Amino acid sequence: MTETEQWIRELIQKDELHKFYVSTAWEKLASRARTLQHNECQRCRQRGLYVPCDVVHHRQYVRNRPDLALDIDNLECLCHECHNIEHGKTINPLTEERW
Repeated sequence: MTETEQWIRELIQKDELHKFYVSTAWEKLASRARTLQHNECQRCRQRGLYVPCDVVHHRQYVRNRPDLALDIDNLECLCHECHNIEHGKTINPLTEERW
């Protein structure tokens, strides 16, 4: 187990994983993923659409696979909508009552 993986496992245990997502290592890797994936949502791209990347997503979640947290092949650029769908979140559009 690498030192980084051990650190991530400790963050998970302490429920402080946000510290990973503000680390220099993550920021550099996320930037590289955006460049390699042309800063576009990969799922929208598969449907023939161009939508800018909003989130760099771990295909295998960090909590389940901390060993893949910094693996570029485990990353996928997604728009907010596709990321929300991935995590089962729905966004209710504004209605007259909510406006």
